[in-house]
Amino acid sequence: MIDHTNLVTKTIALFLPRGHEQSARITSGAAMGAADYPHITLLEWPYDDAQPDFDLDFSELEFDAAIVWAYNGSPWVRRLLKMGIPVINCGSNWIAEGVPSVAFDWEALQDDLVDKFLSLGRPNAAIVSHNLGNDPFKVAWLDTLIERLNSSGMSTQFFIAPGLPSEERQRMFKPAREAELITFLENLPQPTAMFCDDDYLAALLSRVARDLGSRIPQDLALMGFGNFTVSRVSSPSISTIEIHGAMIGRRAFQMVLQRLESPENQHSLVEHVRLEFIERESFRFELVKDTVVAQVNRIIEREACKGINVDELARRLGVSRNTLNRRFQQEYGITPGKKIRAMRVHQAKQMLVNSDHSVTKVAELCGFPEPANFVNFFRREVGQTPNEYRMSARQTDS
Repeated sequence: MIDHTNLVTKTIALFLPRGHEQSARITSGAAMGAADYPHITLLEWPYDDAQPDFDLDFSELEFDAAIVWAYNGSPWVRRLLKMGIPVINCGSNWIAEGVPSVAFDWEALQDDLVDKFLSLGRPNAAIVSHNLGNDPFKVAWLDTLIERLNSSGMSTQFFIAPGLPSEERQRMFKPAREAELITFLENLPQPTAMFCDDDYLAALLSRVARDLGSRIPQDLALMGFGNFTVSRVSSPSISTIEIHGAMIGRRAFQMVLQRLESPENQHSLVEHVRLEFIERESFRFELVKDTVVAQVNRIIEREACKGINVDELARRLGVSRNTLNRRFQQEYGITPGKKIRAMRVHQAKQMLVNSDHSVTKVAELCGFPEPANFVNFFRREVGQTPNEYRMSARQTDS
């Protein structure tokens, strides 16, 4: 075991957008990484991402390295870099300028998105994004995605959504005021498959589209990005691409630590993290006609890890267990019990890989009061114990 008692204390500053779920995930991952290094202190400095710069003299602050998440054009990041301290960015915006970064595998994501869109068999596609004036990497990536969809025979439209991402939570309460989104959707051919670069934007578009009489996913199949809370609680729930923010934070911390402890060594410029598609109601390949079954599916996706079972679902909906099983399987191809188990396994895997929770805590958060029951369940479903899975998954990612 490493003796940290004689190591020089170091401070790592976290410059992340204020109030963003991804910022909280990155901070959590960095904190988990720092837990084993008592000589390392993490300090948070949230900033307003609506402002291109903020008035701060970094030379007056005492810190040894920084983890940031910022657009390419952010002047404050350039000031940080000029100081000569180690800076790790959580994203792809600064890679071209030689800034060490933890980034998504954007090429693989593009391949998967094209496959998803084509598998729906729809003639039309739409890409909806925020203003990307400060994100040239994302602009180029979206341009290529649109070209690939068009060359595959889909008629693809691109729309820049008005307003700021930070405003979308409040705007969902007043969908009738979204004049630009209403005009865009009224002129959009149907059926269409749509990718939004943010879950809150996808949820807002879903509300506006439903108010206009569009059926989701029959007329408009929606895919968001982030797996933020709104994607799970929206009705219909939003299919999305999960960003493993805690893993990003942990990787960023390890990259900073390597540069602090051995600045003379050669270190990798980019660490890639995986992205994962999460299929929910807004982008289903099948068209769910049974409203009772659709309601059951929403309950499962909200409460699978709270101990919900098939008997309770049947009681809530006023149908027998056998009827519920039959109708659910007709729509989704699996029983509700299997869907509950799959949701629990998914949640357990995410926490085992992206958190340092004990197996007992993971069991509790997945709806198992008794850890032994959770271990037996996980081994039966996955073929490994939770600890075996955690070790093998982290070795694969490293």
